[in-house]
Amino acid sequence: MGRQLTIAILAITVVALLHSTAAQETHLVGDKFGWLVPPGGAYAYEAWAETQTFAVGDILVFNFTNGDQDVARVTKEAFTTCNSTNPITLKTTSPANFTLDTIGEYYFIGTKDKHCGLGQKLAINVTAEHGSPTPSPAPKPSPAPRGPVTYVVGDDFGWIVPPGGEIAYATWAYGKTFYVGDTLEFNFTTGEQDVARVTKEAFESCNISNTNATVETTGPAYFKLETVGQYYFIGTKDKRCELGQKLAINVTANPGPNPSPSVPAPAPTPRGPVTYTVGDKLGWIVPGSGYAYATWAYGKTFIVGDTLVFNFVNDTQDVAVVTKSAYENCTTNNTIAVYTKSPVSILLNTSGEHFFTSTYYRHCVLGQKLAINVTARSTATSPSGSVAPSSPTTSTGGPGSAPAPFSSAPSKIGSGHFTLVLISMAAFFFY
Repeated sequence: MGRQLTIAILAITVVALLHSTAAQETHLVGDKFGWLVPPGGAYAYEAWAETQTFAVGDILVFNFTNGDQDVARVTKEAFTTCNSTNPITLKTTSPANFTLDTIGEYYFIGTKDKHCGLGQKLAINVTAEHGSPTPSPAPKPSPAPRGPVTYVVGDDFGWIVPPGGEIAYATWAYGKTFYVGDTLEFNFTTGEQDVARVTKEAFESCNISNTNATVETTGPAYFKLETVGQYYFIGTKDKRCELGQKLAINVTANPGPNPSPSVPAPAPTPRGPVTYTVGDKLGWIVPGSGYAYATWAYGKTFIVGDTLVFNFVNDTQDVAVVTKSAYENCTTNNTIAVYTKSPVSILLNTSGEHFFTSTYYRHCVLGQKLAINVTARSTATSPSGSVAPSSPTTSTGGPGSAPAPFSSAPSKIGSGHFTLVLISMAAFFFY
């Protein structure tokens, strides 16, 4: 009897171990990109984490170059401030594995000089074990049907060899919903680029020699998405695909018939004035990535009567209200106003484009600049409780005016988040 009980316990243990092993998942942080200072700032790892589901028992694998990178598990406070003084765990040899053994939030940073500030940081949330019963979520409302949409691949940047490699077009596609009936438009210079729809194997190997792919050589090229499933596109010119000129998307069925165009959209609900803290906890600094403030502004609605608050360390930063030309060229010769004492509160009292930079040497060039579009209020009622702007100084610059950057800002505010990402990637490689 005792022997049978022992065997039964052993069998149960083995089954449990096999179940645990089968359920366990290994997550390669950044996938092929690995663990490094990402060209697009912290957004790269945020986007990667959004595509994953982390559960107790899973393993994170950080691949990096020994001596050049490391990885530390830290507290939330250390993650937020990029403080590596007292890490929970520090690993300096690649590959570095971390087992997710408890439910909750996990924070990881690179501790090398300024790596965390430049975006080498990852925050994830770990849920219950794989296979554990979870409460049934409330049914999601069916997505609203819509008519066909034409997506311009890469937005204003177009179809090129991107500065940051293949993650650039993956970033562009991230969060978009492609339906049957939609169209992809590839804009490129005829003779310099082309585009081909290929198989998954050709996409992964960047080799179309054994396929019957149709190559479009005249820009713009259009591809209508006619079936459900995965679509793969590459540039076939010399090494273009290997350097990142490739796009993979998933196409789903449209959830329903096209909505009637006769139904007017509801008018936006009026709201009171809102105070926005520029950069949130980041404040107003030289950011780790050139598009940090464009990312902060992306998706926000600024209305006449709202207020911007700029928080910075006095005598190390300032904020200037400038023209569009001064914003694009990072010049400070003819500023509209300069504020030197933090916090600076600026009331948005007119509709249209508003531009802000720092006058300190190279701060604007390195990304300390903000462009927003302010719309008129939806009612004629004047907002109340507005915060008056700080009194500007008559100074026209910090320690030195910034020279012109390698590239001017996009001509349209909000002309495409992807464009801003690529510009920041280019800045990373050129500076």
